Amino acid sequence: MAAPLEVVISSDSGSQLWNCTVFDLHSGSSLLSYRGGNSAARSLAVLRGEFLLSAQLGKNFINVWEIQRKDQLQQKIVCPGVVTCLTTSPDGAFLTAGVAEAIYLWEVCTGKLLAVLSRHYQDVTCLKFTDDSTHFVSAGKDNLALVWSVCR
Repeated sequence: MAAPLEVVISSDSGSQLWNCTVFDLHSGSSLLSYRGGNSAARSLAVLRGEFLLSAQLGKNFINVWEIQRKDQLQQKIVCPGVVTCLTTSPDGAFLTAGVAEAIYLWEVCTGKLLAVLSRHYQDVTCLKFTDDSTHFVSAGKDNLALVWSVCR
């Protein structure tokens, strides 16, 4: 079994050649590129080390690539509006996406939409889960930072 490889994953909102690229942390060389549109800011996430997710810039869907798949089959998660930010929980159980002033929370294993949370009065710009995946924080253009319990 090979030793784990440390990598950096980067997305680009203006590239014509690729959407996301995996770089070797030590050499800086490009290992893998994922094509298909451009990524929005604060919308790149890795799910369980198996999938790479990225919100399409200015569109209402999330690109999904299987990390280990060589043919780079791109799948899409359609959302009700333009995704402004997204994140996954550290345990891989949840996916959250900001769409305008609302936050959409999905359970990954079933694909079920668990909640649509609306407390911001301007666009949600940032989402981050706590290390234990029990809460997440949202921030928006309204200068609010809110803490949400996943259990509720």
